[in-house]
Amino acid sequence: MKKIAMLTCLKANRVCTGAACFQAFHEQTRGFERYRGQQVQVAAFMKCNGCDSDPIKDEGMREKVERLKKEQVEAVHLGACTIRKDGSRCENIARIAEMIREQGIVIMDKTHNP
Repeated sequence: MKKIAMLTCLKANRVCTGAACFQAFHEQTRGFERYRGQQVQVAAFMKCNGCDSDPIKDEGMREKVERLKKEQVEAVHLGACTIRKDGSRCENIARIAEMIREQGIVIMDKTHNP
């Protein structure tokens, strides 16, 4: 069974329930269409540690990334909330994505459309 994770923005937690991410996953639509007909498990649903946290220096974030590897997560989907209104990616999310890639885990863009 393929294991995936989702990474979302801590700020989005103010208004987000995660419902759109999970709906897209369960319906295998939007960012999860590639899994149609496959057995896939959401092994983790994680948040960044905030705008004032440098992911590279943040021991907690390094621990989260190591846990993804330990759980044998194959791909991490970046939540739609990690894209700014101007279409750019949050710098912290970009750094976290690079940390995850360095563990050999694939990064997938967006879980769903905002």
